[in-house]
Amino acid sequence: MKKGVSILGLGWLGLPLALQLQKSGYTVNGSTSRLSNLKSLATYSFHTCRIKVEADTIIGDWESFIHDTSTLIINFPPKRIENIETIHPLQIKQIIKHTPKTTKIIFVSSTSVYQNTNTLVSESLHCIPEKASGKALIEAEKLLQQHFGNNLTILRLAGLIGPKRHPGRFLANKKQLKNPNVPVNLIHQKDVINLIKKILEQDCFGETINGCADIHPKRKDFYENAAIKLNMSPPIFEIPIKENYKIVDNSKSKSVLNFEYQFSNPEWIFTKEYLPEVSIVGCGPGNKNLLTLKAFEAIENAEIILHDNLISDEILAINTQAEHIYVGRKYGDKGDQETRQNNINVLMKKHCEQGDNVVRIKSGDPYIYGRAAEEVRFLKQHNLPFTVVPGISAALAAASSVNIPITERRQSNAILICTAHTADYSTAQLKGIAEMLNAGNTLALYMGLKSMDKIVPKLMEVCKNPDIPINAVSNVSRENEVLLSSTLGEIENDIKKQELQMPVVFLIGVKPIN
Repeated sequence: MKKGVSILGLGWLGLPLALQLQKSGYTVNGSTSRLSNLKSLATYSFHTCRIKVEADTIIGDWESFIHDTSTLIINFPPKRIENIETIHPLQIKQIIKHTPKTTKIIFVSSTSVYQNTNTLVSESLHCIPEKASGKALIEAEKLLQQHFGNNLTILRLAGLIGPKRHPGRFLANKKQLKNPNVPVNLIHQKDVINLIKKILEQDCFGETINGCADIHPKRKDFYENAAIKLNMSPPIFEIPIKENYKIVDNSKSKSVLNFEYQFSNPEWIFTKEYLPEVSIVGCGPGNKNLLTLKAFEAIENAEIILHDNLISDEILAINTQAEHIYVGRKYGDKGDQETRQNNINVLMKKHCEQGDNVVRIKSGDPYIYGRAAEEVRFLKQHNLPFTVVPGISAALAAASSVNIPITERRQSNAILICTAHTADYSTAQLKGIAEMLNAGNTLALYMGLKSMDKIVPKLMEVCKNPDIPINAVSNVSRENEVLLSSTLGEIENDIKKQELQMPVVFLIGVKPIN
């Protein structure tokens, strides 16, 4: 097991960093300054707590937070408030006061500490920051160096891009931009996370390292390309009088860490080859313990979750940091299916092209009455990357949950899965279904609760056997699961006596093991 890492600040960068470090084998401890965030963060499998660093104190149990920690990652930027150049260093002094010198520190700083030189700037430059935030950070760096010495590595990051920080989001709130001809210094979230992992893996401390993409496109070109890719109106730039800039040199990160930037050109964020995969995820019947590990991971890492009414609250609660978008499809929803599906397709495309990790979650398995085929065809048509994650289908989960052997040696060697939404089965179809049932095989019927008055008479007509067993399982695998066992001849009356909540799956032709 790798050593313990504590991350001060589980925000836009800190939370995905925590998830990635945990997957890499580190014991992770994370903090948030807001009490309101604790409930949602508690759903993750690493420890979280509230730590708020003030200018004169630390609110929260700092000693417990850094207990058994080999590396502390300080990841909270200076706030945009008055006197921040004084307040932020005082906050850092509180951390120094309560943290042993032997603790290894990664301090997430910013390239705002560099002044505009109209040339390349490297880590060796004597920094004379021009903005209050840069002044706050350079003073914080000095204080940390004095206390932790060679146990400190400072990571100076260029402008952050990635999920939720797509250039298109920036353009949406801007009418006019300045400095069209200056080069931009940017770094993608994935590269930041990988840089921090490299520092930990190589035990690279006692260094100051810039994090920035290799390529520095002109600001005007960069944001015009962003607008084109997202079908937005191009930005308007002010006519420059004098433009000052800097070009951040990243050569040290590549030589010291042997690092290769995944987004060496920040404009790759606009290209389909570098878009995040849309995950179409089967969530099984509702119990989160029945999710595959791949499904759980996809949900945990999502930024956008598209869901319908059949997804259980406990599965939605796996990730409450993501934006949850309800996309309909419950019984009684107004609007036609085609319109709803088109809306889902548009949402997948829009958020994927904005660089968000989109997860479309579906009850059961995506390819069993989940309409995944329509969504996959749409994604293929638009050349968008995707993956389909299988889930346990409700029929299979129901069979295991209530001990119904849907196949059994010398009893049943086949199962037919069908839906009651198409109640007007042809004579040939009904004959085939009836022959299967009469031969002792199993029929799994989905979405049949509201169609029993149509399905049962037709099956009776063809099967001519009212004693064929039928089982209705409501809310499969959930706490309020209900099993109603009956026969083809009595099921309609029994359902009237015992109200069943949707979703319900029917297993016909087999009995539970008593």
